[in-house]
Amino acid sequence: MIQSDSRNRVKKEAVKNPAVLNEAYDYPRQVSFSRGMRVELDGQVMLFISGTASIDENGKSIHKGDVAAQTRRVFTNIASLLESEGADWKDVVRTTCYLVDFDHYDGFNDARTEFYEKQRLDPLPASTCIQATLCRPELLVEIEAIAMIPKDRPR
Repeated sequence: MIQSDSRNRVKKEAVKNPAVLNEAYDYPRQVSFSRGMRVELDGQVMLFISGTASIDENGKSIHKGDVAAQTRRVFTNIASLLESEGADWKDVVRTTCYLVDFDHYDGFNDARTEFYEKQRLDPLPASTCIQATLCRPELLVEIEAIAMIPKDRPR
């Protein structure tokens, strides 16, 4: 049972775009997280996009074995989540990128560079790349992002 809390809180709400990604609770086995979080601070909004992988709108992994195709799908998924909040990749200030193996780094980085060039990003987001085990064995890359937008920007 959730108890009420009378403390003053920063306004926050879930970021979602079910046309591209199901919410975690729509998967056959429930997991407890939001695709992203919108946090309002004074005149700014921060968007925290959870780790996003090459997943389709039905929650299925796609592009198995192809790190470049997976990377492109991840960026497309994140772009759709940003768009649902009135943001785009020019608003992203930071990414954290997870690769199952740094042997995939060149393919990942080539796809990332191509995507960023198409977006005409300048400056590029701050970023960290980490080798890690991901939640599904067929996934090769996962990315989380932080974006900032003015509070009065329409969704």
